[in-house]
Amino acid sequence: MKSSASCILFVMLASLILLVKAQNPENHQLVLVESDEADDEVEVEEEFSREEKPFDISKVFIPTNEWQIVKPDQTVLPGLHIRMNLQTGLKEAKLMDGDDGTNYFKALENLRNAGDTGIGQAVIPSPSEEQENLSSGSPESAEREEMLRKNIIEALKNIKSDDGKTPEELSLEAAESRKKFRSYEDLKKDFDEINISMETDNEILTRVINQYQKSDSDDQKVILLEDLEYLVHQFDNGITFVDLGGIEIIVKPALNSTSSIIKQGALHLLGSAVQGNPKVQIAALEAGLLQLLIRAVTQDPKDGVSRKAIYALSCLVRGFPYGQQALVQHGGLEVLRKIFDRKDWQSLPLQLKVVSLVHDLLMERAEAEGERLQQLNRLDITEQLAIGGWCPAVSSLLTAASFDRRDRRYDMGAALRNELPLRPDHDTVDKVVSAMDSMVEVCRYHFNEALPLLRHLANTYDDLAYKEQFQDDEGGYGLFRGLAEMIQKLIKNINVKEEL
Repeated sequence: MKSSASCILFVMLASLILLVKAQNPENHQLVLVESDEADDEVEVEEEFSREEKPFDISKVFIPTNEWQIVKPDQTVLPGLHIRMNLQTGLKEAKLMDGDDGTNYFKALENLRNAGDTGIGQAVIPSPSEEQENLSSGSPESAEREEMLRKNIIEALKNIKSDDGKTPEELSLEAAESRKKFRSYEDLKKDFDEINISMETDNEILTRVINQYQKSDSDDQKVILLEDLEYLVHQFDNGITFVDLGGIEIIVKPALNSTSSIIKQGALHLLGSAVQGNPKVQIAALEAGLLQLLIRAVTQDPKDGVSRKAIYALSCLVRGFPYGQQALVQHGGLEVLRKIFDRKDWQSLPLQLKVVSLVHDLLMERAEAEGERLQQLNRLDITEQLAIGGWCPAVSSLLTAASFDRRDRRYDMGAALRNELPLRPDHDTVDKVVSAMDSMVEVCRYHFNEALPLLRHLANTYDDLAYKEQFQDDEGGYGLFRGLAEMIQKLIKNINVKEEL
């Protein structure tokens, strides 16, 4: 019983002393001493390890929102952000981010009044004699600080990059790389020596226009027109070309030139400038270029001027309702229709370009919406086509499209067998059938006469598609099958009225 009671007494005394120690950890220690009593009895004696030093309130660290050095003899209360400056080896502290210091200064006030912060035990450093010498500025302290700094620097040097190289190795590698390339200053010096200067597109356009005005050679002018045509493809350059007076200075005089190559160059330049550029399109109409283009279309197709004129005219009126209205008002459709009266093979490419233009204008109306549709409906171009003789003119091209004069031997063999040639010009068929399909609503009666030839072409392309599917040319099969289906669709649309 005596042994059990002694154990219980020991546990209670130990708990009590530990509680006191937790409240005042710096000033007390627990020491176990031997007793003269029996071996199972233990006495616990509390011993003060050192004398309690008086607390100096003036030594408490006063923080701000900026980092400040904490002196070795200063006391730092809890609640601050503390760090060690690796460059100086000194301890620094400041208020926590977003903290105005209210709690810290309240604890300081409590400490000043009652010797207690009210927020827990004050952190008062008690450095040993060696630490005091270290912070006193003695030679031993300076030597230790220097050694600490060298150790940190050496540790940083040994840190390797992601590819396993140390900073020294990376520095050597960068130095070797710099030897392989020339510096910016060297390059700049070389460019200055060879007198290279950069020009803006505006400056280039101005320079080329001036050179064209001063040139007396047609060959030189053609080259300059090609340079301008390349530049005005860009939207902003086309507008700049107009602003610089390019239409009046270059295009109009060139279109009135007696040289066909100068005219072709100017027409190509104009087409590139006006294509999809409303400001340039308006400027061209205001300059009277539409009439010049209509007149150029009527020229002999052998010199190539008329085909370039169709190109420029198409670029001017496509997607431009005001330009299409001007085309009709100036009799442009009548002039274009008369091209189909020519019965020579040289006129076929020009006629196909006209058919493509008419097809594009009709498709533009079919796909238009909103304000653009209202603008296009003010000019009923389909009525102009119906009363202007366009229906028989377009369908007449279907016969020409069925013959490919590039293979005379095949055509003669078909003629001896009293058959239609089976080598149609596929691109021509595509363009003509597409145009007829867009005009079928107003030309159904006239297209009835072309039904036998259309059925024959449909059978021809069905046969070609069937043969091509067993060969390696998959592209040919897709082309022939597409043409066969397009022709069959046109035949069905022509027969709608008869079925009703």
